Amino acid sequence: MRIYLFYLIPLLISFGCEDSKIKGNDEGGLIEPKTNYLAQVDEPSNRGQFWSLESHVLPKGYYVCPMGNTQPDTNYPELKKGLPYTNMCQSLAGIVNRAVENKECDYAIWLEDPNNRYSYTLCKQELKKQGATEESKEDGIALLKSGRFSHLIKGYVLTDITNNAESSPVAAVASHVHSAIIVDVRDKTVYDEMGLNMVYDARQKTTKDAWREFKDKCNNKSLVLMGALTNDIKDFAITNGLFVLNIRNDKGHNWNLLNEVLDWLKPCSPIYGWEDLDEHSFVQKISEKGHLMVPCNYYMNMSLTSLNYSQRQKDLLVNVINPANRIYPENDPNKYISYYLSDGDNVQWIFHIWYNDWFNHGQTKDVKMAFGIPSTNLSMIAPPVYKNIVDHQGVENTLVENCGGGYIYIDDFASKKDTQKELNSLANKVSAHMRQHRVKVLGLFTNDAKSKNARNAYQTFIKANNRLEGIIVVQYVPYNGGHGETFWFTNSDGIEIPVITVRYTLWNFGKNNSNGQGTPAYVANLLKKEQPDFSLIDIHAWSSFADIGNSDDEVGEAAKGNVSGAGAAAMCQRRLPSNFKCVSLQELIWRMRMKHNREQTTKLLNTYK
Repeated sequence: MRIYLFYLIPLLISFGCEDSKIKGNDEGGLIEPKTNYLAQVDEPSNRGQFWSLESHVLPKGYYVCPMGNTQPDTNYPELKKGLPYTNMCQSLAGIVNRAVENKECDYAIWLEDPNNRYSYTLCKQELKKQGATEESKEDGIALLKSGRFSHLIKGYVLTDITNNAESSPVAAVASHVHSAIIVDVRDKTVYDEMGLNMVYDARQKTTKDAWREFKDKCNNKSLVLMGALTNDIKDFAITNGLFVLNIRNDKGHNWNLLNEVLDWLKPCSPIYGWEDLDEHSFVQKISEKGHLMVPCNYYMNMSLTSLNYSQRQKDLLVNVINPANRIYPENDPNKYISYYLSDGDNVQWIFHIWYNDWFNHGQTKDVKMAFGIPSTNLSMIAPPVYKNIVDHQGVENTLVENCGGGYIYIDDFASKKDTQKELNSLANKVSAHMRQHRVKVLGLFTNDAKSKNARNAYQTFIKANNRLEGIIVVQYVPYNGGHGETFWFTNSDGIEIPVITVRYTLWNFGKNNSNGQGTPAYVANLLKKEQPDFSLIDIHAWSSFADIGNSDDEVGEAAKGNVSGAGAAAMCQRRLPSNFKCVSLQELIWRMRMKHNREQTTKLLNTYK
């Protein structure tokens, strides 16, 4: 049984309970009685931290609609395949699920993933637990013909995605405005024969046209950002009345439109989806405007997977070590290493394939791999999937809140807005999430890990959360741009907290190992040569290596191979002498804190025993 603490101290920040203060005076003294370290968790509650849109009405049941082929192929002649069909299904589900929320309909539509992902199964089980039953499985055409939803459908929006890709995102916006399904010219005759009429012609419309016509009819608390020839998360956009924007178009890019839309959004709005562009080009703009990029493409049913999420935050506690139970000898001759997997901001990756191929890798426990996860966003978007992760997390596999609320460059966050105000707001929101989920380590992403702006952001997050034990920092290019440097900042209790930059990166650049980034053999050789006391090693999630045994050939592993993630860490670790100890990220942080300020850290740890 988990124990929650109920704090009586008045709030000192906009939300998040404050502990009974653990003060560090000039002599490093502490004036705090012993506490239960594992019970340092805030009661789950809404303290203003929930930025994701939320549906509240539980349907009596739902119909499962198979999506068929979801690839953006416009040439499928078959009615129930290709983007024309999936667009129609997405729009039907969006309209129906909005009606459930407005209490105009009792039954929702669940879009069936053709890949049969287990995460969706977990979410459906949660719906059943709440009382919604699965009624039947019927394709989108059958659901339309059944007449169950005819009172909700006012007609169709017509697209021509073969000749005008932008007619697809335009139609997603027009769909929620006109309560109309999306129909492509390929299939127009079929829907005409059902008695449906065209209510909006998007065939020659552009995304700029949609903005000009429908801006005042859209919800400015969020945005869907997706390529034109994709069907992803249109159902969520339609349910919540969101604008849908593509950056790339046939004539260039919608950069000016993106800037205008970003200025129109409410502060710190989540932007769901992804674009097939250089990621830095749009994430930078989103960061500067003070919003949160939430990589969430290839995702369906979000209004159902996140249903009543603010009331479903209990029992979502990550596993942590009690640092007071470790031994910290003085003059410790050992070197300490912690391995950390990259890309944990990616919600759709974590939701779909990360669990089996990376998190559940056979060597994860051996190398005590740390994982960044989108703790804030995933706990809102899919609480059952979050719970499945923490229920199967090894205590030595530290889970890290990755990137601080979304994929953003924290040193440029809100740089074109009221920067400190927006930083404070974000830090407080992220702090509330972390404290309620017992997440002790924060991961941040930067353009320049050593910059003045980055240091200000580090201090802001540390001041907002006196349970934060450490921050780790990855730089966009290169990941190890901080070269292992550690910065120290004082929290609100006078305790020094480390900000640790990546020292080395396991990344397959072919034969171009350089500046601390490369193969496991290359990084192992650097460790033996440079002998750093503490090393945070980032593992590029998308790199794989060839296993060449114990050879020290620094480029041999760059050949085509299938070893990645924890396997790559193991290849590095096996080349190191026994005094290079592989420890969990949380333990690495506490050992660094002990070496940096032994007196203060010892007194603090004594309160946890």
